[in-house]
Amino acid sequence: MKRLKDLSVATPLFQDWQETIIWSCLQGVMGEIWVDNSDTPQSALAKLGRQASFGFLAGKPCLELIESCCRKDIILVPQHQGWSDLIEATYGSKAHAFTRYATKKDSRFDRNKLEKIVAGLPVEFDLQLIDEQLYKACLAEEWSQDLVANYDDDQHYAQLGLGVVALYQGKVVAGASSYSTYKNGIEIEIDTHPGFRRKGLAKAVAAKLILICLDRGLYPSWDAHTKVSLHLAEKLGYEFSHEYRAYEIR
Repeated sequence: MKRLKDLSVATPLFQDWQETIIWSCLQGVMGEIWVDNSDTPQSALAKLGRQASFGFLAGKPCLELIESCCRKDIILVPQHQGWSDLIEATYGSKAHAFTRYATKKDSRFDRNKLEKIVAGLPVEFDLQLIDEQLYKACLAEEWSQDLVANYDDDQHYAQLGLGVVALYQGKVVAGASSYSTYKNGIEIEIDTHPGFRRKGLAKAVAAKLILICLDRGLYPSWDAHTKVSLHLAEKLGYEFSHEYRAYEIR
């Protein structure tokens, strides 16, 4: 197993897989590509994430690539049934299969609708872009770490990342941020403090981040972990694309 340097070699293995995390890895923006053979790879793993990470498995099923993922919590996404069979055979009960929900990568948004959502935020909450101080504040709380954790530090986030948080009495209580970055956009991560859920905060911070992305010519990709997340995405203007199988490995 080798980490690939010439990333273009792996492009045919992923074909037209419409996932921005794969694009981040293939473009060399974030993440890594691991292969069975660096010259003529038949199997590939696109991996991104520091804490809760993702691994997309492509090509011919390879036990070594799957076993390399056992050191941390990770969501594995198989390209086809052969990978699914090998994941289940390798991890047994440690591999929990579930369904994720992809949205289209060319959804068109209604700016007026998004602006109304932002304007409807209760006055006791304040929306701010994530800067150096707020980056550190997100890292300080377990519930909000995934908003910024995939970037090396605050400078790396300032260079590549983009996010919005809702503040209550100066404290971060919800956020929408880039889980990852690719050349033409970001993959959105949404998190809300357990004590501030069901107040419309996730919807408001997401709407604000989408508007900022549109202003900057970036696409705010949304890949839903649950149906609840998908329904929120649809309220914001995303269009459902397809379901796909993934595995949580713990």
